[in-house]
Amino acid sequence: MIEDRHGRLLLELRAPDARRAAASLTCFGGGREAGESAEQALARELREELAWSTPSAAPCCDLRSADGGWIARFFRCPYDGAALRCEPGVVPIWAPWHALPGLPVSPWHRAVLAAVQAGRTEAVAP
Repeated sequence: MIEDRHGRLLLELRAPDARRAAASLTCFGGGREAGESAEQALARELREELAWSTPSAAPCCDLRSADGGWIARFFRCPYDGAALRCEPGVVPIWAPWHALPGLPVSPWHRAVLAAVQAGRTEAVAP
């Protein structure tokens, strides 16, 4: 979760034909590669997707399946005002927290964002 000093989140509008979360808003990020820690994956994904390196990142929420299995770790990253360069076809959206209920946020990300807003460190995937 990349958040600016105005309390807005930087989200990615996924393409209508995306393999996952098609036509939905998601946080930037992605899966871990073999041998990577969650922190290393975060740094690599932000470089690949935004040509950006976060000044700091703190784990804020783990997404779990209904049976308790671990799915993903989400981090909170303050945006430092540096230039961002998105991959071709990526549409970045700055969204204030209060606007999230009316936006097409993917179900996984909606669960995580709601948990973070409520001060919880775990969310269950719908």
